[in-house]
Amino acid sequence: MPTIESLYDGPAVEARGVTVAEGSAPLADGHADGKALDIRATFSPGDAERFGLTVRTGKGEQTVIGYDTRTRELYVDRTRSGAVDFHDDFPGVQRAPLSPRADGRIELRVLVDWSSVEVFGGAGEAVITDQIFPGPSSDGLRLFAEGGTARLDAATVRQVRSYRD
Repeated sequence: MPTIESLYDGPAVEARGVTVAEGSAPLADGHADGKALDIRATFSPGDAERFGLTVRTGKGEQTVIGYDTRTRELYVDRTRSGAVDFHDDFPGVQRAPLSPRADGRIELRVLVDWSSVEVFGGAGEAVITDQIFPGPSSDGLRLFAEGGTARLDAATVRQVRSYRD
């Protein structure tokens, strides 16, 4: 079976030193959008209460992958991740404790697929895996910050093609 790196499709999209103001904005002006992605990102929290990424965004849909500086938790919010109304327990927010690195930064690796997200915080100290069911046109990737400003120190995004392709 091939490794994920053998499934990369096209060149990496990189971003460095991006100030993430209150609200949200596309990562790399939309050049990093996609339905299947391998994302590596390092953030400096700044004074933001929460910050991170939204994946598979579009038409009112998004899956939020964030860090809460007050609770020191990594979280995945799938309350608006597409089809969520088939069971009362499906929409929700999953959380895992995650301490910042010694330099205060938060490191994330996110694997996005057609119907799932896998989020690794730090060096694997926190892991959250969730199913999602976004519409086929929801392929946006955005940065967000709430309650202040954060900084995206570095991000590398790779498109991933299907093993069957």
